[in-house]
Amino acid sequence: MTRTRERRTQAERRAHTHAALLDATTRCLVERGYSRTSTNDIIRIAGVSRGALLHHFASKAELLGAAVDHVVTRCEVEFRESFAALPVEERTLERAVDQLWDLFRGPSFDAALELLVAARTDLELRIVLQDVLARFERNVSADFAMLFPATASAPQSRAIVRFAFAALQGAAITDDLGLDGMSEDVVNVLRLAARHAAALPLLAAVEVTADATTTSSATSEPAREEPVP
Repeated sequence: MTRTRERRTQAERRAHTHAALLDATTRCLVERGYSRTSTNDIIRIAGVSRGALLHHFASKAELLGAAVDHVVTRCEVEFRESFAALPVEERTLERAVDQLWDLFRGPSFDAALELLVAARTDLELRIVLQDVLARFERNVSADFAMLFPATASAPQSRAIVRFAFAALQGAAITDDLGLDGMSEDVVNVLRLAARHAAALPLLAAVEVTADATTTSSATSEPAREEPVP
């Protein structure tokens, strides 16, 4: 008995083509770099026509921006799933740093890095990436608040997340250059900071109390009488 092959719907075919283009773009960026990534190579690897490419993406910048968004989204999902699979007692900030570092050392960051560097001189690409990165920061902040609510309640939490990701980006670049010792030093400092991050809300409360005390003392101190010359 022969089995009839189910035909995919138009929406399924469209989604398949869309994903194939994004995967092909990411592969080209990782293997060839931004300067050598061409739409001809992308459509060849994806196995689609140029018409299909233009149907999905109006410009190369739009395609590249979507590829970064695709990569970032995949990294977010990988992090959430791998972190959720850990035993509850191991779901610490320090462990989160280790898992993020694994992602930053992977091919996904290499693809994103190619575009981040290119965006410095490509205004159209820069505008597209700004939207992608802003959305990424919102998602990361939401995950941080959900996983580590006590630490996220500190006034400096947004700056902490930004600092951590900036440090990991720099560490990943030095790692790509073969400067393993430098990258490990950076990650070790982040691990140390993560280990003591639980104290941040307490430190913030002490700082606020100290500021209030200083302000109160300044306003309640009697005015000094100037000496008569």
